[in-house]
Amino acid sequence: MAMVMMKKSGVARAALAACAAAVVAVGVACAPEPAGPGGGGGTTTTTTTSTTIPFSQPTGGVWTNFTMACTAFTPVGNFPFNQSASVNVTAPPSAPQGSEFYMMVTPGPFIPPVEVSGYSLSSMVGMTIRFPLSPNMQLLDTVLSSSINAGSGMPSVKVEGTDLVYRVPGPFIPGQEIQMPQVRLQVKATGPVGSTIQTKLTSMSSVAIVGGIIEVPNSCTGPVGSFFNTTITPALP
Repeated sequence: MAMVMMKKSGVARAALAACAAAVVAVGVACAPEPAGPGGGGGTTTTTTTSTTIPFSQPTGGVWTNFTMACTAFTPVGNFPFNQSASVNVTAPPSAPQGSEFYMMVTPGPFIPPVEVSGYSLSSMVGMTIRFPLSPNMQLLDTVLSSSINAGSGMPSVKVEGTDLVYRVPGPFIPGQEIQMPQVRLQVKATGPVGSTIQTKLTSMSSVAIVGGIIEVPNSCTGPVGSFFNTTITPALP
């Protein structure tokens, strides 16, 4: 009991600082997702539970920077903050109606801090990113790439309700550069001609472990707008 006794102001400062710093670091890597949009119109639900492709740093695609509104849920109250993040989406700018194509979503690398305001960050766990399913495409398959220093937990991606959910359990070790898995999606353009297949982010959450004993969950709301759009063109003859 004596090990966890601190003044409330100290707990709040430690919890908020560690959580904010952790999310700052992870935010650089997150937002596709882990992933991109999926599903819609006869979606086939696919869950990936093992690595099937090697990680490959994107040489093209579009990197998007954005800001999320977040909340840290500390033992002494909830604290709002803003979080910057970025993601790379590689996909064709247009696709004929009825055609199939691949999308690759790559989170950037990040390094969780070892110490924040004099308090030790023990680890980060439970990274979860949700992406809304696009109504103009059918998700045919999802595959995760390998990762670097992403912990012993098994990453997964699957459809849950109206979201494609990307999970990396961790634990993420402070001070190590971490590259979470890429997500490759095989999709079919099913929407009307002129409509778009959008890559968007619904939310991101994780848990920071402070001093080995304090769990600080945090949750971020995705930005308004999309990271990448694929326009559906007339079907090929």
